[in-house]
Amino acid sequence: MAHLRHFAAVPVIVVLMGGSAHAALTADQIWQSWKDGATLVGLNITAATESNSGGVLTLNGISIAPAGETRAFTISDLTLTENADGTVAIAPGDAIGADFGTAEEGGKIAVTHDGLSLVAKEGGNGGIVYDYSAAKLDLTYDFTAPGYSFDESQPAEPGKENGTIGFQDLSGQYSDTPGDNRTFGLTLAAAKLIYDISSDQPAFGMKTAQTSETDSITIGGEFVLPSGIALGEIDSAAEFGEALQQGLSVKLNSTQGVSKGTASQQDMFLPYDMVMEAGAGTADLLFNKDVFSLTSKGDGGFTMDITTPASPAPVKISMDTIEMNLLSPVMSGETAGDYGMVLKLGQLVLNDEVWGMFDPGAALKREPFDLAVDLAGKAKVDWIAMMVADETGGPAVVPEPESLNINQMALKLAGAALDATGALTFDNTAGFPAPLGEATVNISGADQLINGLIATGILSEDDAMMARMMMGGFMVPGSEPDTLTSKVEFKEGFQIFANGQQIQ
Repeated sequence: MAHLRHFAAVPVIVVLMGGSAHAALTADQIWQSWKDGATLVGLNITAATESNSGGVLTLNGISIAPAGETRAFTISDLTLTENADGTVAIAPGDAIGADFGTAEEGGKIAVTHDGLSLVAKEGGNGGIVYDYSAAKLDLTYDFTAPGYSFDESQPAEPGKENGTIGFQDLSGQYSDTPGDNRTFGLTLAAAKLIYDISSDQPAFGMKTAQTSETDSITIGGEFVLPSGIALGEIDSAAEFGEALQQGLSVKLNSTQGVSKGTASQQDMFLPYDMVMEAGAGTADLLFNKDVFSLTSKGDGGFTMDITTPASPAPVKISMDTIEMNLLSPVMSGETAGDYGMVLKLGQLVLNDEVWGMFDPGAALKREPFDLAVDLAGKAKVDWIAMMVADETGGPAVVPEPESLNINQMALKLAGAALDATGALTFDNTAGFPAPLGEATVNISGADQLINGLIATGILSEDDAMMARMMMGGFMVPGSEPDTLTSKVEFKEGFQIFANGQQIQ
């Protein structure tokens, strides 16, 4: 597991916004809460000078770094002003960032802003809540790494990575609620999220660049940290598992509007230029000791145009919907938990120029491509035990599936269609899962697809004959022309039957 002590791996927002509130906040209390929060994650936060006059605390030369580390994230100055309503207004200076390493190996990070302000107030259970806003907030980075030369007579040119990630009309709230399990909450809204990043790797003769602009970003999150655990000290899978058992968890959700972007690559193998656009989308993440759940859906359409010397024609791809869901137990113990996977690609279309490159005679039906997979079931899974076994060299920990429901498995391509459903249970008494149950598979248009592939030259007559023989061995004709169906049964002793005929 990656070591977490390095300051770049710890979210600075967690460091700066911790502690407990009283009836009316003071500037000194906020400053002390930041220092306490830094200690919680293994960092030190200091100021070169401090001055408090008339309820206004002025800090200069703020430094945030792991104990004993000379490289630090710095803020030029901060002003904390106590308000009559018991809140504290916080105004950061213009110089925020980090500069580390050397010209040959190192880089810098800088945060620039237009009107960034924060207001601290009392939250629930004695916690602190911060409201923040900025007309603009940008993070820029510029890194250099030693290069490599495949020709010893030539000097190695360094590799470079740089870019800018920025928000426009940014606002939101951050909260820190103390307790046995300390809860950090975050909401964020921005009119636009913009990035412009590039990479130059001379050793591989490759340059890449990407730009993107996304409208109407919202993010909500909750991070729960057991009070008795220093996040920066988690250094093994076993320690991570203990943190999960004590309540460590992450919850995130996001929405976005239309997103437009470009990408390009210059190299000798696959140079290209690409333009992309995606409609609105949503995403949700939940991770704790019981469950890992990730859902993502874009139903506002997607287009991608690619030009490359490797293709005689431009490649244009469009899609109506994209959906992905993943669900798994994390540490299920002796009681099986739910797992599942959903993957859907709706109405994927290729332009006629691409079809014409391999099917100039239009032997294949140029219909949209659809894919839908929906699987669910129950299983005993312990991902942490699997990681511990891998780290320590202990006996392998193997997941034990108890059931699998094939709710949907559908594919439509070039006029052909496949659809499968089924339900299985598993006997794990032998040390490995033995399936029991049945599945039904239906195929239509397979013969016309094979004929089309033969006409395009993609499939030979011999290969087509082999494909037809295989389908004939497992499937029987359906009620309609050019349709096939099969009922596959899994019985005790690893016996498998297709349409009543034993095949294993």
